Amino acid sequence: MPHTPIRPAQPFDEKWITQALSGFIEGAGHWMPGTLASFTEVGGYLTGSGEEAPARYRGWNWYRFIGRCGAVALRASSFHVQDHLRAVQLAMLDVWAETPFADPEVRARMCTGVLELADKDTHAARTHDGAVVALHGIGAGRDGQRFVELRTGSVQPPAPGRITATEPVPAAGWDTPDRLRRLVHLVREKGPAPWDRAAATVLAERTGLSRAGAALLLAGMPDVKYGSRGLNAEARKVMGLKQSEAEAGEQELGSLRVAERLDLLADVLPADPGQLWQEGGQLALAERVAEAWRRQQGIRPAVPEATLAVASEHIDVRMAPAAVCAVFADPAREPRLTRDPDTRLRVNSISGGGWEGDEGFLFRELLTVVCDAVDWVYAELPEGDPVRQGVPATVRLLRERLAHPGLLLSARGRSLRGRTVAELLPDFPGALPYLDAAEPLDHPTLDDGLVVVSEAGFDRRGEREAPGVYFRPGRYGADERSRRLEAVVDEEDSNLALVRRLRGPEFDRIVQRITEGSLPPGGYETDPRLSAPNVLEEAIAATGLDTDAATLYLQLLALPVPTDRRIRRFNQWTPGHHKAVAAGLVEAGLVVADRRARAGRGVFLPGDWAGGDKFYPPMETWKAGLLGVRVIGRKVYSRPVAGPLPELFARAWRTRPH
Repeated sequence: MPHTPIRPAQPFDEKWITQALSGFIEGAGHWMPGTLASFTEVGGYLTGSGEEAPARYRGWNWYRFIGRCGAVALRASSFHVQDHLRAVQLAMLDVWAETPFADPEVRARMCTGVLELADKDTHAARTHDGAVVALHGIGAGRDGQRFVELRTGSVQPPAPGRITATEPVPAAGWDTPDRLRRLVHLVREKGPAPWDRAAATVLAERTGLSRAGAALLLAGMPDVKYGSRGLNAEARKVMGLKQSEAEAGEQELGSLRVAERLDLLADVLPADPGQLWQEGGQLALAERVAEAWRRQQGIRPAVPEATLAVASEHIDVRMAPAAVCAVFADPAREPRLTRDPDTRLRVNSISGGGWEGDEGFLFRELLTVVCDAVDWVYAELPEGDPVRQGVPATVRLLRERLAHPGLLLSARGRSLRGRTVAELLPDFPGALPYLDAAEPLDHPTLDDGLVVVSEAGFDRRGEREAPGVYFRPGRYGADERSRRLEAVVDEEDSNLALVRRLRGPEFDRIVQRITEGSLPPGGYETDPRLSAPNVLEEAIAATGLDTDAATLYLQLLALPVPTDRRIRRFNQWTPGHHKAVAAGLVEAGLVVADRRARAGRGVFLPGDWAGGDKFYPPMETWKAGLLGVRVIGRKVYSRPVAGPLPELFARAWRTRPH
């Protein structure tokens, strides 16, 4: 007879399951009403209480919750969860507590793994020795399909196909039936556990996470995937987080894979869930989460909150602000800086061409992040800041990786769309086929020692994609091969440009300025009183301004984004003093008072203005030329590159508009 599904104690709407479990699951389209019933169906088939093979296509990869439902329990007990989502979480815990997956003794006889079905219509098998169930219909092919096995006899039970890999499930763990039922009862009776800001602070101190990242981790990792915002305004208020901080915290934790998230939070709840509602309960929880984080992720270097706030002003979609700071503060801990990546080409299953693999992709991400961040880390953080002090070591290690002769980087050959290797051969005389692939490539390639080109497949319209063009930075320089490469694919924002900049003399001089320690502790390079006193004296003599007024004038001339808030931080001025100094410049006719979108300041250099957006700051058109910024139709379309500040102040003063 069919197995009777276990029904939760209170009503809920299972259509919200993807939002309720957001961040703990993959394949949202396969989490739908009926998923909770599938837990009981599979459990019943494995134990023999249900005769029919369970239905498929529900709950993509839900096997990950076996031994790890403590993560869902933590989130279900957290104050921020909306009622309709908490109802689904509690319902899942209700159901899970009644399945064999919550019984440690049964879990000790379980395993999971990958199999290749012998018959696509048969996905389960059972004898007196046990049962095997393939959980989902997706994943057929060389990666096979995930299964769960329960052994009840002395030998391995039969499987509906060839098993290619196995791994145990966590036998011992927090999520026993009694604990799950106890937590569900307490949440329904008392409401969510009380929030303690101090506990989040302790977690941040113990892990090196930002205050926002620690708060979100302690709250069960609210997530923004699948269109559901993790925290509403009221929750952010309780946590003491601005929206920008919460978003940065979400991004900080976003690099954790689903399996890592579940493993991290699986066993952090107390043996008696009632302790969560007692005084000190959240602090004890924070200590356990911190220990789990240290085991899995290690300890990040401590970064001042003021530094994280500055980093959040320069948020980059490729990496969370806290993660950027961690790279610079302790570069020796960043694997991408200390180990040469395997970037040999392999088959790209999407485009049909070749690509440099996950390690190459992640290395390119780091290269871009470091090149983008060095300017503001050097300029906008004070002398003695641990992130700023790490710039020389970070640059040195990254240069070492770029020097490796086997490293391949994408050169971004989008302009070559439709071209074939045969057509490109004349541009690379002497080139031979590429022979160092990580796996066989079933398409033409060429390799001239510096450049590797891999022919692409076709898009949905039947048109050939741009070939993959790669170069070896260790062999890239001023020779004829490099010039041929630049003639074919060079772009202003390409990886070629990033390599040139990282190796260039401006980076050398930035590193030298930091290494020399020429600023007083707490001083900023953006303050010309400290970094360019000779230029400041010249400005005072030429304009008749006092020291503070001349300082502000030079900053308005030179700095890419001299917002009022930044100027006050750099110069350690009060708002009143800053306002008085700015008024003096207006009276002297050197600047004009105005209000302009996204400017963040009230005085401007005379002349034309170029607007900006989220990624490119607005600025005076004259200044765009000073900073190498591309302006099209009175709008900024590239990022400023300031370089060493003493030189920039001098150049701005010499070329200032009159």
